[in-house]
Amino acid sequence: MEQVNYDKIREMIARCRWTYAKTMPWAPHEYIVRGECPLTEEEFLYFIDMQRRFGVQERWGSYNLPYLYIDDYKYWTMGASYNETTIINRAKTDILGDTLSFCGELERIREDVRENQPFLLNVLLEAQPNEEGVSRILKGFLSYRQDGEYVVLRNFVRKFLNEELASQIKKPVLQEEEYVTDQKRIDILVYEKGKYAIVFENKIWDATEQENQLTNYIRGLKDQKYGLTDDQVYIIYLPSDEGHGPTDRSWDKNIQKLFKNRYRKVSFKEGIISWLGSEEMKSIGDPNFSQSRFLFSDYLKRVFNLTPTDNMEQREIDKHIKSRLDLNGDRYHDMETLNETIKRINGCVKELERNRRMLCCDAANEWMANLERDFPDLEKHSDIRLSKYIMAGVILPYKEYKKGIIVLLEFIGQDLIYGALYTDDTKKIRVEMQESDGIRPFYKSKEFTKGVDWLFYKSTSLEDAYDNLKNLIERMTNQIG
Repeated sequence: MEQVNYDKIREMIARCRWTYAKTMPWAPHEYIVRGECPLTEEEFLYFIDMQRRFGVQERWGSYNLPYLYIDDYKYWTMGASYNETTIINRAKTDILGDTLSFCGELERIREDVRENQPFLLNVLLEAQPNEEGVSRILKGFLSYRQDGEYVVLRNFVRKFLNEELASQIKKPVLQEEEYVTDQKRIDILVYEKGKYAIVFENKIWDATEQENQLTNYIRGLKDQKYGLTDDQVYIIYLPSDEGHGPTDRSWDKNIQKLFKNRYRKVSFKEGIISWLGSEEMKSIGDPNFSQSRFLFSDYLKRVFNLTPTDNMEQREIDKHIKSRLDLNGDRYHDMETLNETIKRINGCVKELERNRRMLCCDAANEWMANLERDFPDLEKHSDIRLSKYIMAGVILPYKEYKKGIIVLLEFIGQDLIYGALYTDDTKKIRVEMQESDGIRPFYKSKEFTKGVDWLFYKSTSLEDAYDNLKNLIERMTNQIG
């Protein structure tokens, strides 16, 4: 059976002087030309034949070509007949190395720019508040009073909703993490019983929407506690930027239509930052308020790379990219170059992510084996799927519920968390569980963060993950019996 004579081809490759394709900097490669390189006609045809017969089929743009891999390069031709083919191409296969090198170059640019900037430590950025933390900060601003008047809340409502509603604000109740129908949690709720309610849905990190999330909020506000009708409810949706918003999953089209004039999307990047910097907000003379406003505004600008330092970084990075990719100002050429570069880098990311998830699956399988060893009498909970979920834990009974609480480790994107989840059986008694003697020490503890479907959770390193899970299972078993 015929095979590729790699030694023969290596010798042919070494004799050639490969020319860099200057006209295609977005797809770095070299080439040799038939009749202009040291290869004889017979050798050139042999190279083409081996590449087409034994190459690995791959897609590039609209082409689907065979690539012959030899050492650090891959070789290909464009598919014309043997007699008509005049060029053999090659490109380095170390895309990952090139990508890491490019990332390093951009990191060095950022470091150089920041080293030359005045020192400013923003404690909010250092604390890295989660979504709930940002909600608390925003609620704090909305709660600010001057001579007994909710001047900041009224200003916000006047700017983003309407003057009529702003004039109704007298003695509002401001709540964070307010639970309504089906124990759905409103991030910030502002209301006066029987008069109005403003629902703030915080999506600063563009978290996944829950099924019927906004619909359940609206329904819950009809409860006697609030005494409201649909036309007294307003929705403020707070995504990261204007490109994000609620979908039909969160509320159906009929409710969207009903709330057309009582819904506003106010993004943190374009809306909240602008509001914090408005003349009305600046005019509040309280020095403590001014300092807090500056810190929150600066924090958000840093999150979204909008500070003067970020702008300087961006300009230097843009200059470097233009030089590195030989962007020449021709819109079509530059767009093609950038699209192809992004495609190549995304290809690396895809493969890296696949390898990372395989390691996550291996870790979850190991945790399951450890749980079988350490807790043989407890029912196990596992979902180890490369395409979606990777989790491992146990199910604890709670009172009369055999399946009461799931205690587990789970990979959420690139984060690893551990904690306790409600089950389908215990979702209907959430508040009772939260206040029970067995659960309250964990639920109320500052050690953990409360979630929507999670009773409580906490981030962990991979190294400490199983020990943390084991410790939590033991503690909860002792607490709830």
